[in-house]
Amino acid sequence: MRWLNLKWVAEKLARGLTQIRGAIYAPIVCTALALAFYSCNEPPAQLQPTPLSPPDTIVVATPVATTRTPQSPTVVPTAQPQITPSLHTPTPIAPTPQPPIAPTPIAIPNLVPLPGRVPFTQVTAGKYHACGLQADGTPLCWGSNVNDSLNIPARLTLSRISAGLNFTCGLRPDRTIACWGQNDTGQASPPNGRFDEVAAGRDHACALNEGALTCWGSGFTDGAEAVQEVPPLSSIQAGLAFTCGLTPSADMACWYLESRELVINPGPFIDTGIGLHHACAIRVDRTAFCVQKYQDHSRRSQPPPTKFVQISGGWRHACGITEASDIECWGSGAPSAQGERLNAPKGKFTAISIGWRNSCALNPDGYATCWQQPDVQNPSDLSEAFGGVSFEWPVDLFSLPNGEIAVVELKGTIAAYSDEPNAAPPKTILDLTDRTVCCNDESGMLSAALDPQFEKFPFLYVYYNLLNKHAYGEDVPELVSRLARFRIERGRAVRDSELTILDVVKPRKWHYGGAIRFGADGMLYLGIGDNTSAEKAQSLDSLLGKIIRIDVRGATPGQPYLVPPDNPFVNNPDACPEIWAYGLRNPWRMDFAPDGRLFVGDAGSSIQEEISLAATGANLGWPMCEGSICEEWMEADAAVLTAPIFTYGREDGCAVVGGVTAPRLDNGFIFGDYCSGKVWLLEQEEREGWRARILAQVEGRILSFGAGVDETVYILKAYKPIDRLQSDVGEE
Repeated sequence: MRWLNLKWVAEKLARGLTQIRGAIYAPIVCTALALAFYSCNEPPAQLQPTPLSPPDTIVVATPVATTRTPQSPTVVPTAQPQITPSLHTPTPIAPTPQPPIAPTPIAIPNLVPLPGRVPFTQVTAGKYHACGLQADGTPLCWGSNVNDSLNIPARLTLSRISAGLNFTCGLRPDRTIACWGQNDTGQASPPNGRFDEVAAGRDHACALNEGALTCWGSGFTDGAEAVQEVPPLSSIQAGLAFTCGLTPSADMACWYLESRELVINPGPFIDTGIGLHHACAIRVDRTAFCVQKYQDHSRRSQPPPTKFVQISGGWRHACGITEASDIECWGSGAPSAQGERLNAPKGKFTAISIGWRNSCALNPDGYATCWQQPDVQNPSDLSEAFGGVSFEWPVDLFSLPNGEIAVVELKGTIAAYSDEPNAAPPKTILDLTDRTVCCNDESGMLSAALDPQFEKFPFLYVYYNLLNKHAYGEDVPELVSRLARFRIERGRAVRDSELTILDVVKPRKWHYGGAIRFGADGMLYLGIGDNTSAEKAQSLDSLLGKIIRIDVRGATPGQPYLVPPDNPFVNNPDACPEIWAYGLRNPWRMDFAPDGRLFVGDAGSSIQEEISLAATGANLGWPMCEGSICEEWMEADAAVLTAPIFTYGREDGCAVVGGVTAPRLDNGFIFGDYCSGKVWLLEQEEREGWRARILAQVEGRILSFGAGVDETVYILKAYKPIDRLQSDVGEE
């Protein structure tokens, strides 16, 4: 890839000539920095991930402390044509050692710390927490306290206990139900009455009263509901959006919330174990039987022929206690090939509970051992979208009102595809290849988005690079980053309807910015790179290195946009009023979460890549800080900067590519790396803070991410088919 090498060398030269301290500016560079095209009236610079040479070794990214760390000033030898490696020392990235669990010795990683040597009569595992019942009925919970998972009501005594995703329910001795933890769908608000059994699922729960099923939480908007479709049951367990139990004739009956469908699996069975999307049971001959309602490739690994006395289902795997009191697990793990058995603790056990992440078992003395399966996504959970057609440089993807998917390509085209078998050929929405400058030095069509009220305002907004031959005369053509609007008629953009919203002349190569996103407030947000003029990222009189926020509703040639009156610098006469956040290097991709938070992936230079949460008026630190590493002289002022929520170093990749939020994964942020091909999910935990775990490893250079109307996540790569990430991938 020739342009990648040229870009890398040129960026190093540019960085060497633009150091704020410790370097001598070449006269021609000083002249260039004073040119008028950096005025506020000229729009933002566009960006693409900064491609660097891939490292020899790639390891799993580990979260780095988000506290800004001082760094020594960079010393650049002026006599050298290339910059020497940075003298800054990044924050060490190393896995946190896990303490052993007493009293059972465990020979596998990912152990879950327990509260101490406490015997239990029952144990249950949720997503990031687990609970046990002591001999006197007192519950004890441990792990992460996300959504108050560990906040047990005072003076509570239980006879049975069941953990859901981030909540827990139990039966009191008087057979009434108590629940605590996450309650956003009413899952921790049980009905009144007396019941014989209770089961907590992902975000709903159910209980039995003389065999009759009552459920509440997600899918039950009017509180608890008596489920009439289900026959009398003798036991129940709950999963993602379904509940299963044994009928009096020992068949396994599963009821699905969305379809209100009842499925009977003929037995006879003696025990059930329900996972996120699958249900398992033990036949009378002690062999295991598993089925799934939803497409889940991990279940290609069928249960072993082992005989079991108890079984339990988890996220994408299941475990059972054998007749010899050992634990055997199967399903999807990392690594996990078809038929491969998963890690399980060694020892003798009498009870087991497999949660979405945590798994726990009791030994004959009642002591618990808990563990986790590794996180890496099975490659079988990636599939080729759009019939496997290859794209050259797909850089953006968004849903269309008719359910089709629009793919933006760097060369200057936007086309509509159907991600269905035997779909019709793609339809061109917009073709600007005759005016888009592509595809060297990160230039081209970089992003597009529909008006959020498309039915009322049928407009398409596009951000692309073109030549402006009149900036300095016909002999000196310059590159322009343009934000433009097109009218859509009968599924196609009318080229003659183009309205220029914002133009910025770019004197340099690279760091053009790139993402158009609309917020819930209806405003248009645009990420703009620093165009390799790092000092401009901190200058409020320039749009370079910023996220801008403008109102494009009702745009006309005479007034292409309005500045929202609540923008943070609107009353500062020395600032560009369009600026919403600043201090960015190359914000190639960003995305809004449903709660309004804006995740931004900012490509680093030579030390760290970072994911940040941008906010109104926030200073994200570039160039004084790169990721969590700051100049020594910034130590006193670091408190005024917005630190990244996650960083990783060169051992994990070369350029961050963020990303999309994933509503099905608790609104976590999915992002990847251009060089390493790793895809992460960034999640926030109350105790541990932000944590990234690997979802997938893909082949090829990751360019962008997108989401379909059904929240399917797509991974866009250079010269490869677009990958479809299974819709429930990583869901726990």
